[in-house]
Amino acid sequence: MAYTATDLANLKAAILVIAERGAAEVEINGRRVRYLDITKLQAFIELVEAKINGELYGACLPISFSEVTD
Repeated sequence: MAYTATDLANLKAAILVIAERGAAEVEINGRRVRYLDITKLQAFIELVEAKINGELYGACLPISFSEVTD
């Protein structure tokens, strides 16, 4: 399933709604999903971010070593 930056923004906004009201509904890929647990929502946000970043950057992460100097 492909996610968009809008999906990610909606999910992040839902965290505040859950904190204020106890529940939030989010539209993702045309489906409405209701979240009650911030922990589960945060885990899903991390998954969506990883998928979006993987699509944008080819799933490559920069690597640096503190012991190595140029």
